[in-house]
Parts: sequence; structure tokens; C-alpha cells
Amino acid sequence: MKSNRCAFRRYLLSASFASLVGLPAMAQHIVMAVDPGSAESNLYWETIGGLITPNMQSLVGNDPVTGVYDNSGLAESWEHNEDFTSWTFTLKENAEFSGDWGPVTAADVVHSVGLHIGESSRLSGIQALRDARVTALGERQVRFDLANPDPDFLFMHAGRAVLVIYSKAQFDAEGLEGYAANPAGSGPFTFVSRDLANTLRLAAVEDYWGGVDVSYDTLELRFVGEPATRLAMVLAGEADIVSLPRELQPEAVAAGNEIIASAQASMQSALVLSGLFLDPAGPASDLNLPWQDIRVREAMNRALDREALIEILYDGRAEPLVAFSMDPRFDGYAADLADKFEANYGYDPDRARALLAEAGYPEAFANPVIPIIATALGGSPEFGLMAELAQALFAEVGLQAEIREMDWPTLQNARLGFTADFVHPMRNAPVRPNAIGVLASYTSQLSPAYSVGSAELNAMGERLIANHVPAERAEIVSEMFTYIFDNYTHLPIATVSAEVVVNPERVLGWSFPGASSSGYSHFHLIETAAD
Repeated sequence: MKSNRCAFRRYLLSASFASLVGLPAMAQHIVMAVDPGSAESNLYWETIGGLITPNMQSLVGNDPVTGVYDNSGLAESWEHNEDFTSWTFTLKENAEFSGDWGPVTAADVVHSVGLHIGESSRLSGIQALRDARVTALGERQVRFDLANPDPDFLFMHAGRAVLVIYSKAQFDAEGLEGYAANPAGSGPFTFVSRDLANTLRLAAVEDYWGGVDVSYDTLELRFVGEPATRLAMVLAGEADIVSLPRELQPEAVAAGNEIIASAQASMQSALVLSGLFLDPAGPASDLNLPWQDIRVREAMNRALDREALIEILYDGRAEPLVAFSMDPRFDGYAADLADKFEANYGYDPDRARALLAEAGYPEAFANPVIPIIATALGGSPEFGLMAELAQALFAEVGLQAEIREMDWPTLQNARLGFTADFVHPMRNAPVRPNAIGVLASYTSQLSPAYSVGSAELNAMGERLIANHVPAERAEIVSEMFTYIFDNYTHLPIATVSAEVVVNPERVLGWSFPGASSSGYSHFHLIETAAD
């Protein structure tokens, strides 16, 4: 009976939404066009965690300006034991799901963890929850007991959110089909529909339990792959907010639109080398990857004119990156590497050619071709152009490179299956604490498919995971990044803020910290002009 009522409610919501869109004078409707996500699904664990839709929530929130963890999520407070192996969250007493599915309880959290850690999960960083024991302590408290100390555990529950909370009551009544059709979230928006064109429609919740006031009535997220199409949409007034590569932004601004950036640096970009290439006995041994030779890796780095890349890709509004996943805002930053960057990584085509000659490239290599993936990922519209520019710069020094077009899910599956034999654009978004970033991007501890296959790095990672003393952890992290730097394991490019282009006649402002994987969050803070 409950299921039938919910189906009827979904029909009414869809009908109401259609009437709102048809009568803009009666309600404010905001359209945002962004890159497609990693999966067209309402089941969060089927994605890589790129975008938390504003109808769903995690346990911990972020301040909209500083990005600092706060209690704007589902938990009103949290605490940990002395060695950071046990974390207890107390849920807000008045938190509730939309659709009359009742209050948010500890049982919902335990249930949601079980869904997110299943074999079908594609979430990056999910291993941190797979190793945890999760216990409901009454209605409003839930405890996570961890296999190892984790002082950065809140990161997994805030904007990065490996876990968002679903209603157990809805699952008991409707199963996964109910979630797929109409997930009952606890955010300031409620789900309306997702169509075959991958357009997600949401409506602001009236009298929201969290006390949030949204200045508009409905939100439509259109996932559009072509940047030129998104540009055309904002120029034609078909979208109020769009994500655009920097090279297309001037045309939009010239037409009277404006750029809004996240309050904090949101993303690091790099070209990532795949294939566990530092492990002579690993999968890469059968792939004959040219970057298994450190001289080729250094040459690839020396071939990159980062100043030009930053100018073209980000219109100069970015800072050079020293090491992928290392950020000066967090413990473990190796400041001396920044001082050595120009001498070791600076643009030097002559040095790149000399290194390749020393390595005997290309004649000495069974497979000298370097495939570079042109792909799209929500919040990173510049990835396709990044691949093309890298190919051109590589060619100038004699590196043989080819472009392969590949969607993000296929790319991820290749890495998870250890068959990836390519270089691809990658982001660290949001910028993670250094301890998490170094484990997830380089070792087998958090994301095995992204490990570079170094026994030394993995041993350092084991030491880091077992240690809970902040100063000692910072020293280990710094040591790991020094190893990464010295071995040219990736091609770092830039640290950037998340940006959107808005129609100022419709959108007056938007405060978001850049703390989510897509860069976008705090949709309820979009300020709109009166219709």
C-alpha cells in the first residue's frame, strides 16, 4: 500500500514540476548544465562519488566559505578515541527523510554503509569503510570502529562523502527499485525525476527540517557532454548556470554572463601514469609501458610547458602544482619540493630530448607509443583539451603519443581491471588531506588500481596507516611525497578553483567552498533574482 501511495506521489510531483516549468511567473526554476557524471544513477555507490545531488546528505558538512568541517550535515556532533580508531557520530534529533519515510536514524546509517561497500561499489576511497565495523548505539548514535588509526576520517563524510544516507524504511518497502526511481533523501531538495536524456529535476522542500531557506522553487541539473552545447545554452537563455572550459568562458562573459568561483582551491589536475609501472613483476610487465623507464617519465614532465597549459586551460587563473595530491594547507607538505621544482620538472625540451636519447627511445622500446585519454568528467571540462595539448607538447620532443577517446566509466574499469595502458587527465577533487591523497593516489592501501606499484611506497603507507601521532604521520607523508617527486611518478599540472558561468539576471551569487568532488555544493545558497 505504501508503495502505491509513493508511486502516486511521484506522479503528482512530476506533474507539479511540469506546471512550474510551464509557468515561470508562478515559481522560480533554475537550470544548471554540467558535465555528465561517472554514472547516470540515483544509487550513489554506482558512481565514483563525483556529485552529491542536493536531495541527499552525508554525515558531515562544510562551511560554505572556508570549507572547514561543520555540522550542516546529518550529524550534530562527533568524537573520537585517543588513537583515532573509533569515531562516534550523534545524529540531529529532527533530521528526516522526504516522502514521509520518517526520521534519520543510526539504523539508516548502518544500512547505507552496507550498500556502499558492496561488490558493485565504484566509489573511490570506499576501502576506508570496508575495513570498518559500524554499530548503531540507539536511535541517534552510530560508531565506526576502524582497523587502523584515521585522524582524517571526517573527510570521508563531508564534501568528499564516500557515504550518503538512504532510508532503510524505503528499502524495506520498495527495495533498490525504490531508490532507483525516487530516492528519499534528507537534503533541502526532494527528488522529482530523472529522464532518459539524463536530466535530474529537484524541488525545494517547504518547511525544511534543517531550517534552510532556498530562494527558488525548482532545480534542473542537465548533464551535457559537449562544452559548446553548454555555451550555447547559456547564450540562448536555456540555462542559468553552466560549467565551461576556460577557453569558452570569454565568449560567455562577452555576452553579459559572469564567472563565480569556489571560495577555496577545489581541484588539483595532473596527467596520471597507469599500470603499476614501478612493480617489475606486476601487470605492467606485460604491457610494455614506455614510462616504466624513469628517463621517459622525466622527459614527459620536461616536455610540459606548464605556464602555457595553465594559461590555455585555466585562463591563467590557477597555480602550478608541485606534486599531485600534496597541498600546503595540510600536514605533511614537503615545502622543499617546491623550491626544487623548476630544477627537476621545469619546461626543458632539450633536456627531454637528451633523456629520450639516453633511454634509446623509441628504438629500444617494444611499444614506444604513449596513448593519452581524451575524456570528460563532471567539474573538469578541460580534460579533453588537456590531452590534446599534452600530445602536441610530447610530439615536440620526439615522444610518440596518440589520442584515445574514452568515457570515464570505461577508463575506470580498465584501471580496476589492471588493463590500463594509457596516460589520462586526473583530478584530486576536492583537495584531500595529504595523508589521504598520498595513500589513494599512489599506494595499494586505499585505491589499489591507482597504486604505482612501488614496494617502498607501500611500506611507507603501512607505517602511515598504523601511526596516529600527528607529527610522526606528517613526517611519513613528507617522506612519501619526496619519493614520488624523485621518481617522476605523475605529471602534476595545476591547483584550481571550481568555476561556473552564470546569467546575472537570474543568478545573483553562489557561495560554495569547492569541497566536493565535482567542486559544486551548497546548491541551497544559489541566490536568485526575483521573477
